[in-house]
Amino acid sequence: MADKKHGFREIRKNASGKDLLPVHGRVNESSGDQNHFASYVWSVEKLKNNYQDVIVLDARTKEEYEKEHLPGAVQANWTDWSIMDVPQDAGNWALLYDNGKLAEIFAQMGIDGKKPVVIYNDPLAGWGEEGRQLWSLRVAGIENSYILNGGLPAWKSHDNPVTSDEVKVQTVKPPLLKRNDKLVATTDYLAKNLGSVNLLDVREDEEFAALKTYGEKASGRIPGARHIWFKDFYHIDGTVLTPAEIRARIERVGFGPEKEIITYCTGGIRSGFVAIVLLIAGYQQVRNYNVSFSAWVGTGQKTDYEVYERLPE
Repeated sequence: MADKKHGFREIRKNASGKDLLPVHGRVNESSGDQNHFASYVWSVEKLKNNYQDVIVLDARTKEEYEKEHLPGAVQANWTDWSIMDVPQDAGNWALLYDNGKLAEIFAQMGIDGKKPVVIYNDPLAGWGEEGRQLWSLRVAGIENSYILNGGLPAWKSHDNPVTSDEVKVQTVKPPLLKRNDKLVATTDYLAKNLGSVNLLDVREDEEFAALKTYGEKASGRIPGARHIWFKDFYHIDGTVLTPAEIRARIERVGFGPEKEIITYCTGGIRSGFVAIVLLIAGYQQVRNYNVSFSAWVGTGQKTDYEVYERLPE
């Protein structure tokens, strides 16, 4: 099991945004923190001041989007950019499309590769979709892309407008994309490097403890993984932790900057968010295991099935 030096805690069951763990340990600011943060995150104020010059994406479901969204926002859920027409245990379920297909999708959304793209969801109610979509854009090669800190609740809390109006998108020329596969871990890559990389399971406590699944072939975890629930990288108001707070949380599970960190969940959505969070904190070697535990257990990889009664603090 994971490092025991901090003791154990109870497993959070049916956890929500009210059940976030406090940040323990040293929270030391670094000189590059502000720049790292600004490279991935926009504030509500910055979006408001630049609204006419950006593409805004709503990463929530179509049903949520149709109820209310930011004016002019384009609905862009992760399922629209991923392979979904295969069984969940096939090995490529939830896999991000290749750049040829993504370029066509981006063009239909008005993404030309020049205008900044800002993505939001409802952070504490969601599954890290804004991070998955930002990770997807960065993998595809759209560097001028960001998440909205605090998402829809933060936007509304500043008395900014929302609407249910239909948005008509002007199609643009497909952007020229250069894939960044350094942000992606495949099943083969992880299997070959298991034990030599730091592996972070960002699923719920119950999933990590082998008490719960979301459609995977079996419960359990990838051997050697440490655990931090993805929502523990948010503040209680849905804003992202500061780089220093992120590092304090990561260091508590024994991970340093010298080794590559691979994140995983069920299908790379929550772990896509955490991969972005780690980049925000200044970690340089970060990969999201895109097809995640669904593919790992579905393709018969070595799995730890032990059921845990408690988890390390």
